[in-house]
This record gives sequence, structure tokens and C-alpha cells, in this order.
Amino acid sequence: PGWSFELEDMDFAKSFSVFNSVPSFAPKGKSSLGQSEQFKAFRSTFALRQLAVDLNDGEWRFYDGGPKNTPVLLCLPGACGTAESFYRTMLHLCPKGYRIVAAQHPAYYTINDFVLGMDAFLDALEAPDVHLLGAALGGLLAQQYAIARPKRVASMILCNSFYSNSSFEPAAGTMVTSMYQMTPYFVLKNMLLTSFNNDAAAISASPEVSEAVDFVVEQLNSLSQEHLASRLTLNCSPCQCIGLKMAQENITIMDALDRQARPPEARDELYAHYSNAKQALCRTGGDFPFLSVSDEVCLYIEVHMRRVGVLVNKPQLDTTASAETNGSKVKALFQ
Repeated sequence: PGWSFELEDMDFAKSFSVFNSVPSFAPKGKSSLGQSEQFKAFRSTFALRQLAVDLNDGEWRFYDGGPKNTPVLLCLPGACGTAESFYRTMLHLCPKGYRIVAAQHPAYYTINDFVLGMDAFLDALEAPDVHLLGAALGGLLAQQYAIARPKRVASMILCNSFYSNSSFEPAAGTMVTSMYQMTPYFVLKNMLLTSFNNDAAAISASPEVSEAVDFVVEQLNSLSQEHLASRLTLNCSPCQCIGLKMAQENITIMDALDRQARPPEARDELYAHYSNAKQALCRTGGDFPFLSVSDEVCLYIEVHMRRVGVLVNKPQLDTTASAETNGSKVKALFQ
């Protein structure tokens, strides 16, 4: 109930290939990033929190770090990501005084449901407004939320994201999106894996990118069938970000210039609609630059946050008399 489709709309040859295709890059067990001392330090420093904020059966999973009296930078992962995807961002920026919330939303099948859930989540965080960092699908959701709630979004960073998902519709045409809810878990997972794992040679040429992919594949195992189905539905249902009122000077487009799962036309469309947005380009990084080239990404985030007025560790000048110099001495005190 609630959905229908015509048999002639389906390409059965392509649908069969989805069920039987094998990713060219297979998971290799535990990832090196997942077993690293850095990730262990993250898990021991930041507590995983779960919060049910609406009538949806699911919960928001998130990590909240940094001073509570500073503006929130909310990080939203893509279709394959989890809240843990931004662990390096939190480890790098929270000690500097930024408040970073890495969040993973429950299963929402429509943009409207996501917006309402986001409202309740931000209310629970006691965040009247927020800065958003969205990766891939997370960037699309960030734009949609900024359109629906312009007063609650102060700025955006769009990482390997897209303005509309029209370029994904041919790839999704193997299956009607309303059928994702009924599709077995292993099929949905295979669809996600084949989206960014079909060039093993290119991935292996960059150890950092390879490690990032391994980590995301490992974290993907923690997502349920409902999570995968809802994300693929959002990613492949027709959607455009029309009506955004935010000044483009408050938008940063962060892109990796090497191979990505995002189609080139999706990247070109994003740049065409946000021609006045700031650009932060990484020479390499793949689909997950916040994992593979995290130092470079964190630097770009800091530049963005300072540009939109979020200043942390701002030096305060304290003038104290010095008997030896009969003058004044300026000390920079960092909070």
C-alpha cells in the first residue's frame, strides 16, 4: 500500500545485475583507521549519545564535543556514512574551542520528515541556529533544511555534494525508489558499495583514500536495512534545492579533485547554482576527504568558520605595568 509502479518502467536486466554484481573492492575485515589509536582516543573522549526526538521509531546517534557556549557546527554524513565518519574533525577542532556535533539521523523517507526531525533535534541541542557541514547526501539535506528553515542555518559547507539528484536517477532507474523499503539488506548494501568501489586500482594508488574507504565500509555494517533503504530513497527521489535565501558568501563548496562516486554533471550543476560561493579544493581525498585528508579539510573548516564570524581562541590583550621597562607589556592570553 502507498506505492505503485508499471512493469514496463523497470529495466529487469539492470535490476538483475544489481542483485548479482560484486563490488570490485571487497571489505578486508577490520579497517586500519577503526583499529587506530586515534579512533580509540576518540571513542574514549567523546560519548556516543542516542536521542529519540519525534514519533519516528529511530533515534539520532551523535557525538557532541567542544564548549557549549559556542555556535554548533553540525556534520551530516552521506548515504554510506555514520556519525563516526567525522571523528578526525572532532579530534582536531574541538580542542581548539569549536563545538562540533557529528550526527546520524534516523530513517526518514521524505525531506519533510527530515526537516521536522531536524527541528526537534536542534531543539534538544538547545541550538537556535546552526552551521551545517554536509557530505554528499548530507549536503543535499543541509540545503533542503536551509530552504525550509532559513533563520536556523547560519552557513553551510557542502563537501562532495550536489544541488539536485537528477544525475543519480539513471543509476537508480534499475529499481523504483519506493521498492527500497522492501529490498533485502544485502542488495541495498551492495548498491552502495558498487557506487564508490568500482575502481580498486585507483583507490589502492592512494593509501589514505583506501584507508578511508575501508573505514566507511566497516561502519556501513552498523546500519540497518531501514537506514539503507531510507538513505537510498532520499538520494534517488527527484529533488532540487530551489529557493535558498542564504547569501552565497556564507557557503563553502569543498571538493576533492580526484575520482568520486558523484557524477561530474552533479558537481558542475552545484558550481553553476552557487557561482559566488567560496571554494575549498583538495587535490586528493576521494569520496571521504574528511577522513583521508583530514588536516586539509579541518583547515578549510576553520577558514570558513572564521569568515562567517565564529571566532574561538581569540586573543585578548592584557596590558600590565613593568617596573623594569617603565612601560607596558602586551600579553596575548588565549582562552
